[in-house]
Amino acid sequence: MKTYLLCTLGTLVALGSSAAKSQVLEPSVSGAFFASHDSDHFRESKQTLGYSNAAGWGLRAGSVRYTSPGWAASGNVLVGTYKRTDDSRSIDANVGAARVSGIDYLVGGFDHMEKLSPATAVGVSLERDLVNSVRGIDNGTHFTALALVLDHAFSQRFNVGVAAGSALFSNDNNRPILRTRWNYSLDERYGLNAFLKTRNYRNTNAYRPEYFSPERLSEAALGLSARLEVAQTFVLSASVDAGQQRIDGASEPLWRGNLGVASRRQDSVQWFVGLEASNAAGLFSAQTGGYRYTSATARVNVPF
Repeated sequence: MKTYLLCTLGTLVALGSSAAKSQVLEPSVSGAFFASHDSDHFRESKQTLGYSNAAGWGLRAGSVRYTSPGWAASGNVLVGTYKRTDDSRSIDANVGAARVSGIDYLVGGFDHMEKLSPATAVGVSLERDLVNSVRGIDNGTHFTALALVLDHAFSQRFNVGVAAGSALFSNDNNRPILRTRWNYSLDERYGLNAFLKTRNYRNTNAYRPEYFSPERLSEAALGLSARLEVAQTFVLSASVDAGQQRIDGASEPLWRGNLGVASRRQDSVQWFVGLEASNAAGLFSAQTGGYRYTSATARVNVPF
């Protein structure tokens, strides 16, 4: 299973996007929906509503539900939020509480990228969340993850992003992790990019029953991504990659793909709808061989 709220270091930051645009904030209301299903027969759904003021402060509340054959759990989430984006930095933070299946959790995230020069940005990402698997929820397992981030553009076309850190689980396991993304722009008219992604981690207390935790995992994948405006109305984005995933000495093919439709950056109402599919062993999956994961995401932000 994969989690909606920043579950891996790879979703804590957007590697390869070091240049932030100036943003004038307005009071706004927002809504989001997420649903996923995997070959462990685990399903997750989450719905949230939020409000932000002109200074970037806000509140977000929602409900979550997890199901598996013969098992179900549900709960609620309430967090305070803060967001700021300008020419030199971006900050996206939230902290609050979640109550799932009668257990209370402290949850939150903090992503900060600071632009040091036109070509270089550094940052930090912090996340606290529950382990969203059957055994993880039943046992009240949670984790705290911290990563340092570096993004550098070697030229107008080529940039590299690196995230290095560790995730500390409440069931006495520590997971050092290193992720990289090497990106080369092929055609700016279509937002066409070629990229190489890598991920490496190990578990100090491997084979925990609450989540997928081999001794070592390494993966590398080559891919293409595109982002283009259609009929001056909306933006279409797509990405596909394939490679190899090596788990405790055994190697398996790896693939991922996603497709999204979104508003243009200059539109006042911002929205996004996307689909994702993968066979990558998830952070909280219970199996590797034959694993499949699909998810759907929708969100909207309306200023007033």
